[in-house]
Amino acid sequence: MARGSTTESLKSALFLLVAIPGAVSIGCFVCSSFDGTNRACEDPFNSTIENTPKLESPSISAYHHPCWAFKKGRQGLFPADHCIKITGHRADNTSKTMIIRTCALDSGTLTADTEIVRISHCGHFKFEGYHYTGCVQACDSDGCNSSNLPFSLLILISVLTVPVIDLLRL
Repeated sequence: MARGSTTESLKSALFLLVAIPGAVSIGCFVCSSFDGTNRACEDPFNSTIENTPKLESPSISAYHHPCWAFKKGRQGLFPADHCIKITGHRADNTSKTMIIRTCALDSGTLTADTEIVRISHCGHFKFEGYHYTGCVQACDSDGCNSSNLPFSLLILISVLTVPVIDLLRL
């Protein structure tokens, strides 16, 4: 009986460790490049954190977890729930380009057209006094373009195998 309660306690504790960080905030790459000034932020973007040998790598240093963002009508920063990527070129000079990767927060307003994270779209926008043509893309998972299994999923799989191992020992 003691083994069963220990297993249940272990499963509950590990479930909380896995579930809570995902509910609090996501991790996003945060960087910008104007006219190719930051090659590490340009496309194609290498986001393979796990395969990068040095922590000083530009991709890793640009990864923020948790990522914090402003919320409409509030002061301060809040845990982000989306990552965004803004790409574009100036309307008056197409050789002038921009890429911005950051995190954002759905502020909970009723209409999707006032929330940058709800709809990925392409078109025209104004940035620092200039007109740009480009796209805003939003996603809601860590790193948005990571190809490896998330660490929390690996922990969850480990937790689920504990009862099976206990049964095999009986």
